[in-house]
Amino acid sequence: MGGIKEGTLYKSVEIEGVRFNIYYGYECEGERAHGWDPSPLYPDFAKDPLYTKDGKPFALTYDEVCECYLPISKTTECICCANCKLFEKREEIIGVCNAEKRRK
Repeated sequence: MGGIKEGTLYKSVEIEGVRFNIYYGYECEGERAHGWDPSPLYPDFAKDPLYTKDGKPFALTYDEVCECYLPISKTTECICCANCKLFEKREEIIGVCNAEKRRK
């Protein structure tokens, strides 16, 4: 194991007045059991949705697509938010979904 410790702050990001503190950790116990270094853990917006002040949901670039999915490229194997015309990337991984149907 390297020098990264579980629970250490990876970075803080503020998007539209919402602060996200990203910490190092493990996605599952198997990662810890195999002796892997912890990795940055981003929010799980599918489990715990968060919205901008004007009701747009936050999403991650690698999130599974929703019923509003409009692919940027139809020739890619990436079927995730990062390949959606409605996804607006705001940070390395975090973005905002501009689908009207998903607004709160």
